[in-house]
Amino acid sequence: MQVGDLIKFKGTWGASVKPGERQTGIVMMTWFNGITGRPQTVDVLWDNGDSTHTQAGALEVINESR
Repeated sequence: MQVGDLIKFKGTWGASVKPGERQTGIVMMTWFNGITGRPQTVDVLWDNGDSTHTQAGALEVINESR
């Protein structure tokens, strides 16, 4: 997961977000685990204009940036 990747949210937002919002977004920044080197959390700019800090495991890469 790199900056510029198009992602899709795999989890559930609960009652805090209306159904149908925040379905796809663009990765703005990625934080990696210092021990494993795997992506841990990601800043995402969502399709509705919201920006969140989200766990990388709840996201799926749709289209990788080149």
